[in-house]
Amino acid sequence: MMLGLLLSLLSSLLLTGPTADAAEIACDGSQIHFEQLRSTDAPTPASPPSPEHPVIVEIKLQITEFSDIDPVKSTFRFEGYGDFRWCDPRSAFDAEAAGQDVQRYLGISRDDPTWNLGLSIANGVGAVEVTQRMIEIHSDGYIRMTGYFNSVVSAPFDLRLFPFDRQALEIQIESVTYNGKAIQLRTNDDRVSFAPNVFLQEWRIEGIRGRFDQTVNVRDHIPFSRAVITLLITREWGYYVFKIWVPLFLIVALSWSIFWMHDESMAGRIRISATAFLTIVAYQFAISGSLPKIAYLTLMDRLMVASFVLIAMSALQSMLVTTLRDIAPERGAALDRMSRWIFPLAYASFITGILTMYLR
Repeated sequence: MMLGLLLSLLSSLLLTGPTADAAEIACDGSQIHFEQLRSTDAPTPASPPSPEHPVIVEIKLQITEFSDIDPVKSTFRFEGYGDFRWCDPRSAFDAEAAGQDVQRYLGISRDDPTWNLGLSIANGVGAVEVTQRMIEIHSDGYIRMTGYFNSVVSAPFDLRLFPFDRQALEIQIESVTYNGKAIQLRTNDDRVSFAPNVFLQEWRIEGIRGRFDQTVNVRDHIPFSRAVITLLITREWGYYVFKIWVPLFLIVALSWSIFWMHDESMAGRIRISATAFLTIVAYQFAISGSLPKIAYLTLMDRLMVASFVLIAMSALQSMLVTTLRDIAPERGAALDRMSRWIFPLAYASFITGILTMYLR
């Protein structure tokens, strides 16, 4: 009987006394002891949870607005809905005592309820503007920060195939404070998207990709973790083809009318070629306003050069024909007849070669 009383007393002690230190599992798998939790009036931690293991930050991003694509300045503007999730056991709380499993904080405040990751747009121009934000802290320390933000982003444009160019514009997210030993950013193709109503003038949206990378920064010898969201767009070329290319072809073709003017003076023939030449120069100036001052030739530039060469050659042909008119009229007339076929075929060959480069 004494043995039974001792066992009963021992079991009651085990069920009452030690359970005051009952523990639950935190988001990182560690034990949460409620008596050791940080009080609500304690200062927010200013450093990562663990100096030994980096915090894994999962990033989701949906582009809700995409505008102001400017190849001249090499910039574009976007607005997106971001979803950032990570684990910080220090933010855990007693859900039963608090009366809720999730604590929510709306708005933007300097006194954040959790450790600040210091995330920013690495290739942004100016500051990132946050318009709406919400922070959710779960009782196990799991944190979710969501909100809308926008920024002007700098990105290189590859214009070699203009106006048939395809651009891959990047948004690079990284911490401005902590290197890869403290924070590791994670994203992929399944976590990035465009909103259904996103529309672009002059461009067609082809897709969006997400990946994470490491980059060396002058702030630290340890690489920084970076999330890279790539926006794939293709230029709508109809405007340039129908309003520039087609008139350009017609101008060049009209300059060949001199091959039927065998009795016209050299001044008259040269005048037609010069007019066509100056018209193409005007077209070139109109296009140059849409492009930066790049060192390489675009597809449009190659077409312009081909047009310039053909018109210049037609002017030289006029000089030769008018010279032959006095010494060998038949040879001059024959040269005009041959030019009626040679120049269109040469121009068509130029265009075919340029377009073949594009298709390749």
